[in-house]
Amino acid sequence: MISVQEALTILQNNLPEPKIKNIILDEAFGCILSENIVAPESSPRYTNSAMDGFALRWADYHKSEGDQPVTRLKIIGESQAGIPFEAEVEPGTAIRISTGAMLPSGADSVVRVEDTEEKDGYVKVLELKKQGQDVRRAGEEFCQGKQLFTKGDVLGARELALLAAVGAHKVPVYSQPKVSLLVTGTELAAYDEATISPHQIRDSNSIMLASAVKEVGGLPESITHIEDSLAQTTEAVQTAVDSGADVIICSGGVSVGNHDHVKEAALAVGFEELFWKIRQKPGKPLFVSRLGDALLFGLPGNPVSAYMCFVNYVRPTLAALQGTTSIHQKLTATTAERLVNTGKRTNFIRVTVEDNPNAIAIIKEATNQGSHMLSSIVHADGYIVMQPGDVIETGSLVEVVLF
Repeated sequence: MISVQEALTILQNNLPEPKIKNIILDEAFGCILSENIVAPESSPRYTNSAMDGFALRWADYHKSEGDQPVTRLKIIGESQAGIPFEAEVEPGTAIRISTGAMLPSGADSVVRVEDTEEKDGYVKVLELKKQGQDVRRAGEEFCQGKQLFTKGDVLGARELALLAAVGAHKVPVYSQPKVSLLVTGTELAAYDEATISPHQIRDSNSIMLASAVKEVGGLPESITHIEDSLAQTTEAVQTAVDSGADVIICSGGVSVGNHDHVKEAALAVGFEELFWKIRQKPGKPLFVSRLGDALLFGLPGNPVSAYMCFVNYVRPTLAALQGTTSIHQKLTATTAERLVNTGKRTNFIRVTVEDNPNAIAIIKEATNQGSHMLSSIVHADGYIVMQPGDVIETGSLVEVVLF
């Protein structure tokens, strides 16, 4: 067996180069930028009004004398959003203007409609605080050529909105890795079967791993259930390779039993073993291999072991294939109790986090740490890594990897 760090180093040294493509904006949600993005145009694109009111020349405005406004301007037209006023605002005139409408030539200020009185084709200006009031200048947010996004930024709702606003209809992104899931086990029944035999168990790994792949931006292209058969396993691995999968994830069939065929099947197809068995708990029999630019992960069949191996090894791999160095979210917390690793393997201890306002978070060891007990990850918030012989005293600071 090798150490956790040795396994991670081997994996890091065997990561294929991320693939890059240009993609239309409608399909880019959740993708990661492969280049910096500069603004193809300025924002705002043109000088416009921030309010409904009247556009005028500041030079025409005279402050009120007592309670009576002394500025009275002739209304000569209107500028609507999408329908600009084409002529010039000349001395002694004003135009009606809508929010977002282009400010016409000659005008330099906007008086709000509530600060005016309109009668017989003229407008009285009751109050105008300063020159340039309620005018949005072209390029005041940013000018053409300014960097808007950095390589590695994830495109969410806000980012896509800004890209759309400046007309960036295509963006360069890292391709989302295509993943084939192979779930082994003759004893498995589909989770939606109402009645199953006493010797069967419902398959929870398929939906768990497919969802985990989506959470990190991967694309689960197929899910195949395989009985404990070398021929079936070999055929399924070959089919996944032929489909162009970037990553193949197998669940179960990686231990040393007579019916564990994933390792043998992968080697038969042409994969080269990178490592098998790690000094860790849970997830000792993790098998990882490579064929060209495709990686195959043989995860244990126990759900908790499968998930912990996914989080610690597959998740950062899928992130790296999308140009991201790390996908882990971490926090520093204190321990509410003394923790000891008396075993000979690195232990991933699942913990719950009590995160109170204006105070450092506190963690406790989750109950039911068994690798077959799904509740140990469902009711936990993350995990800490403890090396063999580690003792963490109550109140110590620890780093928590969050699920």
